[in-house]
Formats: sequence, structure tokens, C-alpha cells
Amino acid sequence: MRRVGLIGLLTLFLWPAPAGAAERLAFVVGVGSYQNLGQDAQLARPPADAQAVGDTLQGLGFRVTLLSHAVTQENFLRRFSIFADQVQPGDTALVYFAGHGIAIQGTNYLLPSDIPAVEAGQEMLARSRSLAEADLSAALRQRGARVVVMVIDACRNNPFPRNGTRAIGQDAGLARTEPADGVFSLYAAGAGQQALEKLPGSDPNPNSVFTRIFVQQIRKPGLNLIDLGESVRDEVARLAETVPHKQVPAYYNEVRGARFVSLASTDAAAPPAVAPATVSPKPQGISSAVAARPPDPAPPQAILPSPAQMPSSQGLKTPPSSIVYPPPASTLMRPPAPVANALPPPEPAPVARFGMFSHPIRLDPTGDNWVALRSLPSGQGGYRIAKLGPEALFSVIGRQGIWVNVRLRGGPSGWVHGDYVGCCRRAPIEP
Repeated sequence: MRRVGLIGLLTLFLWPAPAGAAERLAFVVGVGSYQNLGQDAQLARPPADAQAVGDTLQGLGFRVTLLSHAVTQENFLRRFSIFADQVQPGDTALVYFAGHGIAIQGTNYLLPSDIPAVEAGQEMLARSRSLAEADLSAALRQRGARVVVMVIDACRNNPFPRNGTRAIGQDAGLARTEPADGVFSLYAAGAGQQALEKLPGSDPNPNSVFTRIFVQQIRKPGLNLIDLGESVRDEVARLAETVPHKQVPAYYNEVRGARFVSLASTDAAAPPAVAPATVSPKPQGISSAVAARPPDPAPPQAILPSPAQMPSSQGLKTPPSSIVYPPPASTLMRPPAPVANALPPPEPAPVARFGMFSHPIRLDPTGDNWVALRSLPSGQGGYRIAKLGPEALFSVIGRQGIWVNVRLRGGPSGWVHGDYVGCCRRAPIEP
């Protein structure tokens, strides 16, 4: 199948689907056996790498498609097309690939198990029988995925034999590429570097040097994408230096608000003290991803009408009242003046429970500095329930496309445009 066929086959399966609650999906692939290549090109760990990553992501609430056997080009494309067809607008889609990859003329290609043994001068054949990384991420963005995460553990040695001074692609590693808008890419090694499949000598760990660190780090609650890239890079580089070997993972970010996107949820268990390939039991529910921030003081609360007091007509275009949440500081009650010789006030009762709450981001402090909480997931239909200022706190209870269904802390629920929803701040949980 030629590369042109890749685009056509993907397009065939990528029909629009109705919008629903946002989900997190992962397509996880491990290719260890290359039937047309020599013994030196065979890899022992990618199937175990894929299993470890798939189990970990499923435990973090991802819906996982795992492919680690019979990873031919046709089977890969068919399974990926089914996976991409499940992606809805607003979803997070992650692709993990372990196996061989090559860089040809600045483009990275992932090699399926049935790649032929191409020789120097046959770059066109190599491209047509492999999988362009950029095509995969583009297909997910076309489906409306709000965040696409590409994790590539394919920066190993070039599996094709060298003919004199010529070879297919560069000798080792992949090329530096700038991801498209909305894509976060993480590679096992920097541009032109070779990634270690294992440490020299007796290495009992079943996973590659990169993947054993990756599955450790993504289990950490609140670790956002930027910090994930930094921590994986530092830990892998430190481990490789013990050999010694230079392997510094690279990441490239084009996700807006990446510091508020985490692959782990707040209730995900910390990494167990076992080999990275062993994961904790899978939870039954799926939680929203969060990225932790230092504790912030609880904002002053405004008195808001209950949901029962809100008009029921969805066609109403004008708000029943103009509500600001929280109110301006000038409208808050001032504390009473101190009284001479008065007894000190009693110590407030300790707050027993704390939680992580989302809050508005990307507001314009030189402009209106608020975002609308609306009765419907639309900027035109329904009415504005409240104006949410920078200190407003709320919980995410659902999604519809780009719109996020939220419930204010101690107040009503409504819809906020997803571009203005960030995470997270720690505050007491109100009864």
C-alpha cells in the first residue's frame, strides 16, 4: 500500500460523529519482530513496552487500543482507522509506538513488521511501506481531538544495511520535527541520538530505558505535559549516563495550556515500589485529568440563586439578572473594628476535607476580566448565568465538544467555553 493510500484509507473511516462527553483514548503499539529484516534488527522489548504503557494508561482512565502482534502496515492502518473514528471533538488522544523508526529527508517514519529490506536509493519504497508520524497526528486533529500526545520510542539504530557510504535515512535516531497545532510530541532520544533498548550486561527490567521511566512518570498525579517532558528527559539521561551513553529524550509542544493538561488524575495511585512493568489495579471509573498547583487561599463566595430559581426556558436570550462571581472586593463586608480588652476570637474549626478545583484562565485583566457561565453549551443559545472572575472555583462535571459543564463551588452549574478552563487550585470542599 502506498503512502497516498494511507491518507485515503484514513479518510475513508474518519466520518464526523455526534459530539459527546470528552474522553481520553490511547493507541498503543509495540513491534518487536521484523519478518523481512536480519537478526540484528529484531527487538525484544517493544511488546512488553506496549503492554506496560497500555496497562498504565488504562489504570489512569484511558480507553486503550493495544496492538503488539501482527503489526503489519495494513493491520496497523485498519486498527488505527477504527481508533481514530472513536475520537470526538474535545477528546484527548495519545499514540505510543515502540519499535523501529527512521528519518528520511526530515520526516519521521514508523516501521511496521512487514517493512521490506530496502536498500540505498530506495527511499520511495521505504516511505510507501512505512507510517508517517505526521499523518497519524493529523488524522486525530482532523477528528477534532483537542490534545494529541505522540510518544515515540523508536529512536534506535537504523535497521537497514549500509551500502558503502550510503544508507536509507540517517544512521541513528529520528529527525527534529515541529508538531502541528494541538500536538505534544515526546521522543525516546534527541535528534540523531540512538535510544537504548536495554542497559548493557544483565538487565532484568523487561522495558526499554525510555519506557521504564515513562510509565513511572505518567503515574504521578498532577504532572502536566511540560513537567512530564522535563522529568522523563532528566531521568532517562541520568540512567543512560551510568552506562555511559548519551540519550536525552526530546519533547516539542504545540498544545495551548499544556501546563494544565495531565495524563494522570488526582485520584491515581502513586507508583508502586516494584518494577516499572508492574502497574496498580485498574480503577473502575474514569477521572478528569488535572495538573496540581500550589495551594491558593479560598476565594470569597458570592450568594447566587439556586438552579431551581433559574428560568427553565432554553430559548431565553437575556439574563434574568447580572451576577458577578465572586463579587468585587469593594462590595464585601469589612470585618468589625477591634474592641479594647475583648477576648481573642475562638480558633476556627479546622477544615476536614480539601479538593482540587478548576478555575478560569486566559482572562484579560486589562479588559472585562471575566468569562460567562451559560445555561447552554452555546455562545448564542440560552442565557448567561454568571460572570466568573479569576478567583472563581468550580468542578468539571461533563463536556460537549469545546464546551465544559461545570458546577460552581457552593453555587449553580452551567457551561463554560473550554479555552477558559484551567486546572487546578486546592480549596476546602463545601458540604
